[in-house]
Amino acid sequence: MFKSNRRLMDILFVVIISSFVGILAGASYIYTIKTDKESNHIAASNIEQIDEVYNTIVNKYYDDIDEDKLVEAAVAGMLSILDSNTSYLDPNSTNSFNKKMKGEYYGVGVEALTVENGILVVSVVNGSPADDSGLKANDIITKVDGEDLAGKTASYFSELASKSDKEMKLEINRSGRTLNISVTPQKVIIDSVNINKFTKNGKNIGYIKITVFAANTAEQFTTKLRTLEETGIDALIIDVRNNSGGYLSNAATILELFMEKGEVLYKTESKESTFTRKDETDESRDYPVAILVNGSSASASEVLTACLMENHDAEVIGTKTYGKGTVQETLSVLDSSMAKITTKKWLTPKGNWVNEVGITPTIEIKISDKYITNNTIANDNQLEKAINVLANK
Repeated sequence: MFKSNRRLMDILFVVIISSFVGILAGASYIYTIKTDKESNHIAASNIEQIDEVYNTIVNKYYDDIDEDKLVEAAVAGMLSILDSNTSYLDPNSTNSFNKKMKGEYYGVGVEALTVENGILVVSVVNGSPADDSGLKANDIITKVDGEDLAGKTASYFSELASKSDKEMKLEINRSGRTLNISVTPQKVIIDSVNINKFTKNGKNIGYIKITVFAANTAEQFTTKLRTLEETGIDALIIDVRNNSGGYLSNAATILELFMEKGEVLYKTESKESTFTRKDETDESRDYPVAILVNGSSASASEVLTACLMENHDAEVIGTKTYGKGTVQETLSVLDSSMAKITTKKWLTPKGNWVNEVGITPTIEIKISDKYITNNTIANDNQLEKAINVLANK
């Protein structure tokens, strides 16, 4: 019964925490929930009802019960009745989410999937230990240090790599051939910002692609923007197509590179208060900017887009954005899982709420069928449009 009561307390803890919104300073798409002094408390009658159902299941259900899964289902069930952006992440999803949002992790640098005869390498991070060792996408890792990986999961392999500080000997299957590769795990930096440069009508146009707003994205963006500027640019394209968002604070830091001091970057509203995020820096830029967006540009991508459009007269090119105008906070639950809970909404500098509406581009243009079948720069008609627009400004 002690174990059952412990599980019950886990459930009650999440219920209590989920019933209030923490008071937060600053602005970020991902927060950690804080307990304030006037937290709501679950009613005694509700505790009794949960206690009765939980203990009846544990003690009287006809079959064996995995109490950990029962608690996990209870947490996921509570979150499921809220909005679509409130969700439960199991340990594997939590680990992947944290690595992505941190922008770095310890390992070999591969995205992998579990397959019948081992671990399938889906992609390799540029400059990572895996890249240096010669691992390639579509390789199947069949053994590690002599251990057969058939029946093992990709998470199992990632866990091994994350805890190893020695060379790992891998046996891989590459298109039917067996190869042996050695790789030593180390810190892997996820590159979320890529740059390019185009010339049209005598104008040099910089290009920056942001894949996610991770914890180190603003730093990468600043460094690469200055690299472009050192070569000389007359305008800039920022590409946030297929960028589902991330840390709002990183979007704000990027915006501060362009906005005038004191300009509103965005606003947030919770049950208790409204917060206005303004530019507090002396740095700004006045060259023309165009932003590439599509239906998968969401959250922090939309914050960036809306501010540059409303404050900087940026051209927005592509198709209507996703329309995610809410902010989530994260809560660690059940040892290694996570709950993401929507606690506020964000507004554009002019007070518009894009939730379930999206941002309509100033120049609407669908991606070409050629690009869909062969995604090269030459086939990217949205990018071509942005280059042409900026070349004529």
